[in-house]
Amino acid sequence: MATQKARPMMLAEKAEEAAIRAIERARVEENAVVAVERAQSEALAAVDRAEEAIRRAESAATMEVGKAEEAARKAEEIVLKARRAKEEAETAVAKIKAAEIVTARARIRD
Repeated sequence: MATQKARPMMLAEKAEEAAIRAIERARVEENAVVAVERAQSEALAAVDRAEEAIRRAESAATMEVGKAEEAARKAEEIVLKARRAKEEAETAVAKIKAAEIVTARARIRD
């Protein structure tokens, strides 16, 4: 009879131990789920930060392209003005040479 009474106690103890192990495993799994959710949240935040960095970089690049285009336009205007100034200088030199020739001819006649 002692064995029959001891047997339900042993079974109860084993069931309790199994329940405790199941609870511990559940806690470990819950901690793992929390860790995964935290990692996922951090990864999503990192993606958001990366996307924002990309938007800023694209915006800065667009601004730089605009500045470069403006600088190229201004440089082209300067080149055109320089060409006009050169043409005007060449015209002035030609007029001076023509005036010198006229003056030299006038001196020769006199």
